Amino acid sequence: MTFLAWWGACLSTLLAVVKLLEIWRDRFRIDVGYNFTGQPDIGNEIYVRNLTGYPIILSYWGHWPFRVQSNSVTPQEDARDTRIEAHSRLTLTFRGQDYFDWGVEALKGRRIYLRLCIAGRRPVLRKVYG
Repeated sequence: MTFLAWWGACLSTLLAVVKLLEIWRDRFRIDVGYNFTGQPDIGNEIYVRNLTGYPIILSYWGHWPFRVQSNSVTPQEDARDTRIEAHSRLTLTFRGQDYFDWGVEALKGRRIYLRLCIAGRRPVLRKVYG
């Protein structure tokens, strides 16, 4: 009888550990990276990487240097509800009229953040540069 109790306790503990590892593996994770250039015709790129094992829908995004709304760059109307597949990335390109300067003089000690509104979640604010 004691053997069966120990067997049941060990088996349930092992299954709980496996379930916790699955939850940890499948947690929501996104990463933001960048490739900034000094040329408006080439443009700047910001990458939004979906590190989860399932697709996400990016409902809306906004980009701005910290606490300066006048320099805000916002997406075009057709940029809403963009699907980012599992383990892939979305590239946001800023060239021409959407180009922004990112040098020390332009930012003056501020940082560049990206606000992401993902369907079914609260908005996420990620630091891109600075």
